[in-house]
Amino acid sequence: MKRIIIELSEEQHNKLKAHQRRGTEINGASDSLSGCSIKLCCCEVGDWLEVEMNGTLNLGDVNWKIE
Repeated sequence: MKRIIIELSEEQHNKLKAHQRRGTEINGASDSLSGCSIKLCCCEVGDWLEVEMNGTLNLGDVNWKIE
C-alpha cells in the first residue's frame, strides 16, 4: 500500500489544530456536523496545503511525497 506523506512545520501544525478546534466549536454552537477537507495544491512554483472547515486555512508551503 502506498502512502502520501505531507510534512508540516510546528507552526503549521499548531495553526491546523487551532483551525480544527475553532471549527468544532462553531459546529457545537450551531448543532451541526461538518467535516473538513484537506487540499494539497501543486504547481510549478510550489506546493501548499489548504484546510477547509467553516472557512479555508492556507497553511502555506509544504513538502510531500508518495511512498
